[in-house]
Amino acid sequence: MKGKQKRHACAGLLLLAALVAMPVTTSAEEQALPQATNDWFRSNVRVLLFSELQEPSNSSQNPDNAFLRIPRYTAELHLRPDFSLGAPMVNGTFKPRVTAIAAWWRDGEPAGDSDSEARFFVNEWLVQPKLTDDLFVSFGKEKLLWGASFLVSPSNILFKDTEKVNPKAEVEGKYMGRVVYMPNRTVTITGINETQREENTFGGRLQPIRALKVDVMGSSSQVSVIGYSQQHERFRLGSYGQWTASDAVVLYYDGIVSKGTDALYPVPDPANPLGGSMDPVNEQSSRPYATVTAGGSYTFLSGETLSFELLYNGAGYDDEEARNYYSLRQNAAAGYLSGGPLAGLSSKTLAGTLNPGMPFLRRYYAMAQVQEREIGNVLDVMLRYVRSIEENAAAASVIVEWQATKRLQVFTIDTIAIGGKETEFQSLVGKSFIVGVEMHF
Repeated sequence: MKGKQKRHACAGLLLLAALVAMPVTTSAEEQALPQATNDWFRSNVRVLLFSELQEPSNSSQNPDNAFLRIPRYTAELHLRPDFSLGAPMVNGTFKPRVTAIAAWWRDGEPAGDSDSEARFFVNEWLVQPKLTDDLFVSFGKEKLLWGASFLVSPSNILFKDTEKVNPKAEVEGKYMGRVVYMPNRTVTITGINETQREENTFGGRLQPIRALKVDVMGSSSQVSVIGYSQQHERFRLGSYGQWTASDAVVLYYDGIVSKGTDALYPVPDPANPLGGSMDPVNEQSSRPYATVTAGGSYTFLSGETLSFELLYNGAGYDDEEARNYYSLRQNAAAGYLSGGPLAGLSSKTLAGTLNPGMPFLRRYYAMAQVQEREIGNVLDVMLRYVRSIEENAAAASVIVEWQATKRLQVFTIDTIAIGGKETEFQSLVGKSFIVGVEMHF
């Protein structure tokens, strides 16, 4: 959506939200948070207003910022109302969303451009009839996130994002139906049937996913097992668990295993003008591929929580495959910028290198994190460092949230990538700084 009128309208909407919020938040300290309007209907409205300054990397994945067109500056307004219904015979949720985004480019080929876009959509809606005291069915559009892992939840192939890397980002729901059976307080059995088809990296249609999830709760632990199936696709078995070893120590894991993998690999080919292609060469393999995270946290008496997490990505590239990957990416970048007959093939190849079908490119990663909540009852601070053990690359992040009033929170989310341009963490954005406010009504 382009044009001066649209840009002016979006900028005016952002300004209006800020002006409206000012008188509301001035008196918010003397008001209580919104309560349920009655016993069966609840509502909460969040408004996020933030801006981001980011530095696009001039890497082979995004040559001259022409392939991904990452803006230098953005300003965003998100209106997120949540409504829930808890009647005797049925539960329901309805979460419409309004977003308005203005963007300005200062890097590479699109430098000097600006654009804006407004969108209305329903992120989640759900109807859940209560058939009996221990049997529930539901259908609609929803998101299912689980597990204690920070970097990625391998056992969840329905949703790749954990919403923990950026706690202000929101995953969009998917259309699915569920049947939940709770025979006792210990065991919960859930059948999940995706009712929409998605696309893979190259635009091919994927069959809906079906899953059976069994959760077992103990006094200090939880273990869940998930089996996945897709028509004409491989069976996958995932599991995650958590154990509260003491008041201070929590241990967890999250993993999945499959026979073969859909991941794309660089395949050298002298007959290809780019010297190779990205292909799912292990799609029919009989070898088991596993992705596992394992970690734990320790909470000190002073309140700080120290977390450590290891990730093994079994489908990740070894050293030779990584060299072939970056070489192919560089060839595709040159072909894309040439604008000649190789531009189309190069664009398809860059799409494959951008989304190879794995959470990370290599095999071994480590994360260290320290977090302290409610400093002075108003401030949360989190520092996170993620390292690729096989590459000389990392990412450092800091998240600060200040509860200015009962209804207003000020936050910043800042990330700096460490390493060369031709490394994983520097492939897209070198630096990102987000500052904003979140208001509750």
